[in-house]
Amino acid sequence: MASPPATKSGPSPLVPLAYLTCAAVAFLAAAMGVGWLAPDLAGHYYLPRLLALTHTVSLGWVTLAIMGASYQLIPIVLGRPVWSERLARWQLGILVVAVLGLVAHFYLGTWPGLAAAAGLLAVGIGLHLLNIGLSLRGFDRWTFTARMVMLGYGGLVLTTLFGLALATHRVRPFLPGELFPTLHAHVHLALLGWITPMIFGVTARVYPMFLLGPAPGRWSSHLQLWGLGLGLPAVVLGLVGVPGLVVPGALAVATAAMSHAWWVLEVARGRKRPVLDWGLCFALTATGFIPPAVILGASLAADLLSGPRVALAYAVVVLGGWVSLTIVGMMLKVVPFLVWYRAFGPRAGRERVPTLADLSCPRVEGTAYGLLTAGVGLLAVALFVGDVAAIRAAAAVLALGALAFSLVVVRILGHLSPRLQKTLAALVA
Repeated sequence: MASPPATKSGPSPLVPLAYLTCAAVAFLAAAMGVGWLAPDLAGHYYLPRLLALTHTVSLGWVTLAIMGASYQLIPIVLGRPVWSERLARWQLGILVVAVLGLVAHFYLGTWPGLAAAAGLLAVGIGLHLLNIGLSLRGFDRWTFTARMVMLGYGGLVLTTLFGLALATHRVRPFLPGELFPTLHAHVHLALLGWITPMIFGVTARVYPMFLLGPAPGRWSSHLQLWGLGLGLPAVVLGLVGVPGLVVPGALAVATAAMSHAWWVLEVARGRKRPVLDWGLCFALTATGFIPPAVILGASLAADLLSGPRVALAYAVVVLGGWVSLTIVGMMLKVVPFLVWYRAFGPRAGRERVPTLADLSCPRVEGTAYGLLTAGVGLLAVALFVGDVAAIRAAAAVLALGALAFSLVVVRILGHLSPRLQKTLAALVA
């Protein structure tokens, strides 16, 4: 296939914005659904409706957000143009339909439809990997960020194939071993093989840029890379058949995670940017969820703690605390830039245009910060206790935080349309 002319470094800002907007919708839907599913959340995690909620977060929110950000950040972080903007658009449509189908069939517990939706999802992810692969042909600058991103895409391939196998197994059983160890392996393959290396790699480049602080040092980079590189296969293989590998793998992953957290702390301490905006506050606060995630994960691996309530609390601390708050923070940095570039970039220098700070609403961002961080923490505690009323109360706080964040995103996107901008400004004034 012939490479298109490299006339620009990245696709139209509307491409990543479309992904990020869909991700924000999924985030709001998931947050609203937590209270609805409070009785289920007080019980066992392996329930059809909870699997629907989990995949709304992991696919609709996290995966779409990472993919959308990649179409903006890969040209910047790795210095390579995106191969096909049209393919990225087609891929988004396929992914949205697949995720909706997957979540619906999980919720209803209809396994043949689930397998079909999983197959469509695999097609969408395959198109993304094709686009990224063709974009990175001939790439030879193997920095820490580049290695982490490649590790993440390798993890995405394995996670997709594993998930497709699990969906097919529900219709026609063929996988050996017990269900729950296999399910846990799939979850950790997604978390440690896809999500974690992408966050480690991208933040290593953008946090120093946003905070005006130091990049990861040699030892920090090695500990993160080798901790994940060795810990991921050990944890997955340990869960599916070699139990003795689980604890060493968990310790290797914990070393990588704590090394990342320590580096973020060093960046925050050594930063030259005196004032933190709310996006950076989200990102730094998200890192504070890493130590409790490590403690819970290591305790589960060593059988010091067990049971569905501990597992659910662990999932909320990781996906709701570290991953989600990191993505929220990055979106509050990336979305305004994309909108400004699209709406005002061509006019800059010829007339007076708004600054990036003018596009958002700090008061609502601060409200979202307080509600989301409190909501995630309260929800983790409520799930650990297993009290339905407490889960509903925490879910209400979380939903209000997600709503505030969504209003900020809509307000920023409103600058793409002058008429909508005036209406939204009046609503959040």
